[in-house]
Amino acid sequence: MKKLFLILLLLIQIPTVFGQNQSEDPTSKKIIGTWYMDKNRNTRWVFSQDGKVYNYDKDTFKVMYRYTISNSCQNNSSDTVEFITLMDKDGNEYCFRINAINENKNGVLSLTKMDNMELLVFVNNTNVIVR
Repeated sequence: MKKLFLILLLLIQIPTVFGQNQSEDPTSKKIIGTWYMDKNRNTRWVFSQDGKVYNYDKDTFKVMYRYTISNSCQNNSSDTVEFITLMDKDGNEYCFRINAINENKNGVLSLTKMDNMELLVFVNNTNVIVR
């Protein structure tokens, strides 16, 4: 009877333990979709699941990059910060620190371009207002 009670107690604890370890979607999933530059809503970046990002100005396609997300890019690395590296067809790399992606479902993607520390803010809906 004691063994049965212990087994039952363990079974009750399993969902609690595993439920606490589940985290939100990884960055590679959260970034997928269309992001409009906040300062110029005519500029948009479209991130696809196959590691490509397409850059448009108005409705005109400008350039396609391959992207990777990791804890390092160029001379930058961190255990706690994620970076996105864009690579063009000529092999040129552009490094961005990921500040936030849709935190609290606010519809905002915040990046810092590492070569000049420029802050880039995107929204996933043209009706989103950034404060």
